[in-house]
Amino acid sequence: MARIGLIGGLSWESTASYYRYLNEAFHGPSDWSQPEVIVDSIDFGEIVEMQRNDDWAATGKVLAASARRLELAGATVLAICANTMHVNLAEVRDAVDVPIVDVRDAVAHEVLEKGARTLALLGTKYLIEKDFYSSRLESLGVSVVRPNRDETERMQSIIFNELVRGIITTEARDYLLTVAASCRERGAAVVGLCCTEFGLLMGEDEPFAVIDSTKAHVRALLKTIG
Repeated sequence: MARIGLIGGLSWESTASYYRYLNEAFHGPSDWSQPEVIVDSIDFGEIVEMQRNDDWAATGKVLAASARRLELAGATVLAICANTMHVNLAEVRDAVDVPIVDVRDAVAHEVLEKGARTLALLGTKYLIEKDFYSSRLESLGVSVVRPNRDETERMQSIIFNELVRGIITTEARDYLLTVAASCRERGAAVVGLCCTEFGLLMGEDEPFAVIDSTKAHVRALLKTIG
């Protein structure tokens, strides 16, 4: 029996989106079929402090422990429900024997599927400034256009002071659209919502090409269970 294990709580808003999208996109044998999902929700407050202290080894230990709990609970495939925390994907993979679906691979696949090769990389400052995300995309044939420093800092504030707390405003959406437009002017063919909470502000139905990383990740997860 296929069971999806979600390393969640990164934040609770994004985990809720994963659960909703999994059920919306799932097609089973009856009208009432749902995917079997196990969620291990960790304390995001602890993760935030570790991020601020640049202690990525500590975050890796937390995520690896979560993955082991999910495997012991019967999960047959895992997902880290956060783009930034894919910085610890190697540690998580080493901790378990079940496969883990990489959000970066899912995003790259959908960019190329659109016939494009450049992506506006919208996410946390950790994701934008480090190379663990962009280098993986580039290895798969997708180059990135990054926001500038001021745009990155403002997006970081929107994520951590608003979105992860369930605060959604038109001002935040307008700003994200402005950053997306700036990246598109500099050559991005597709806008990547590479923060799981950005789907609360923008959708894949904008008048320009958008990939919501959460939805792309969910689509890739569901392919693994048929």
